[in-house]
Amino acid sequence: MMKCPKCQTENPEGKKFCRKCGARLITLCPVCNSEILPGDEFCGDCGTDLKKLKEPAALDLTVPQSYTPKFLADKILTTRSSIEG
Repeated sequence: MMKCPKCQTENPEGKKFCRKCGARLITLCPVCNSEILPGDEFCGDCGTDLKKLKEPAALDLTVPQSYTPKFLADKILTTRSSIEG
């Protein structure tokens, strides 16, 4: 399945346009923004190894430290007394 970049609808592999919003379904190389064709293991323009590119690890929403940026956590902790209520 391929997710539409515009509306996030799942579309079957091999389709060229989204079945929900009609947007063009393309995958772009994260390095050079060239179009990646289904089945490509390397970018045809810059040679990036597409097999090594993984989706980011899923966030564990039960552990706020996994998704709270350090600078924000530090700010919350240093101003805790003024925001407690």
